[in-house]
Amino acid sequence: MIDPRNRAAGAIFDEDDSDLAENQEFDRALSAGTEALSQGNPADARVALEKALRYKPRNQRARNLLGLSLFKIGELARAEEIYRSLIEDHPSDPTLRVNLGLVFLKQNASADAVRCFETALDLAPDHQKAQNYLGLALAQKGELARAREWFLKAGNDAMADRMAQALQQSPIRAVAESASEALASEQPFTPAIEEKASGKKGDTLETAKPASPARAPDRASWVATTPGTAAAPPVAPEVARTARGTVVANAPEPSEPPATSPAEAEPSSTPPPSMSQYTSAKRLAVPDPAGGFAIGPSEVLIHVRGDMLTRLDGLVASWGSVTMKTELKRFRGKATDKPFGEGPRRMLRASGEGRYVIAREGRCFTALELDDEAAYFREEVLFAFEESILFENGRVPSKSGADLHLVHLRGRGRLLLVSHGVPQAVEVHKGEALRIPMDQLVGWHGPLIQPRLVSMVEEAPELGVALELAGEGRALLDVPHAR
Repeated sequence: MIDPRNRAAGAIFDEDDSDLAENQEFDRALSAGTEALSQGNPADARVALEKALRYKPRNQRARNLLGLSLFKIGELARAEEIYRSLIEDHPSDPTLRVNLGLVFLKQNASADAVRCFETALDLAPDHQKAQNYLGLALAQKGELARAREWFLKAGNDAMADRMAQALQQSPIRAVAESASEALASEQPFTPAIEEKASGKKGDTLETAKPASPARAPDRASWVATTPGTAAAPPVAPEVARTARGTVVANAPEPSEPPATSPAEAEPSSTPPPSMSQYTSAKRLAVPDPAGGFAIGPSEVLIHVRGDMLTRLDGLVASWGSVTMKTELKRFRGKATDKPFGEGPRRMLRASGEGRYVIAREGRCFTALELDDEAAYFREEVLFAFEESILFENGRVPSKSGADLHLVHLRGRGRLLLVSHGVPQAVEVHKGEALRIPMDQLVGWHGPLIQPRLVSMVEEAPELGVALELAGEGRALLDVPHAR
């Protein structure tokens, strides 16, 4: 992030004066969506909230309200997707799990609903609405005795009495159907949403309170995502630690078997396998997706749900229904007419749901999570990132004409880097400029870092160009394995 008091930052990006206008547009759209919901018009609320999220894609309240709007108009699959993503961002918030459980109840997925409500109660044992909804989910499953216990804990004596009567008189299936009917009725129990802004109640889901930030906004952290199937090589802690996390390459380079000359190879008398035997034994080692990216010993999996910006060089296979279009560079919040990347390495916007398997081809891939912060990366090393991350393109000009092209990222979400070796971090100290050969730069973060391109040796420009970073923060370097 650039200190606005330092005008030298204009060497990379002009000052962005669009933030104020975007905040105002966001506030107006969020207010309109909240008002439409309170007036019982979820369709209009959805339009307004989707507009608000175009300005702040990761805003918790706007996403939660959009989930409620979609729930009300019956778009349950999309409501489920929104609440799942909110739970990923805020796993300790019980209200979000209650909301997802209600979506499952509407879908008659009672087992999934039970798990959601039980998890919510693990987080908040006295959550009365979760107790009540757990009783309803158990009734929908036909577990009447357990349902009665939870209705009693929630203080819902009427439903507890219905369970007691049903246990004596009705078949389990009929009672489960009656529980589904109760869920579909107008207000079978205490409303679950209290809209503080309007002072009115909704009729189904709860709106979670946004979590207060745990640290000052000017402190940055890069946090590595869950490793892939292969373990990462050790990274020295004194250079790998950031303010609140660790930069970790998700998998080492695979070791190559020693080459065997044709003269040394033994002739084989074993008959060749059948087609089915071969295809059963030689399966592609596709990593298990544990999020947006998964990195294995020889392949990388990119899992698209919604929108993802990614390159496709090294593509091996893909599944799903995804549309692709060329992404354009952005400057000062607006798209330009220049493509983001050239040729087979151009950046594409993938929309839909699907998976892409990318061959590593001797490259090192590193998955990181941007935690509501700003960072700069050399354009060539940024392989993919989630649509929730905002980006702008820029450059550091050079007198020799070899400008450094950068991408400025900010917000929350996952990103994927590609480099020759495992990226390693070094400190940038105030009053002591750091010089890096330009082709070894991965990126940097820090609120006061100012870059410029200089000759590595002033009297010998043929030795190449270096990036000089001055200020306070951390830089990531591409250190090839052979060094």
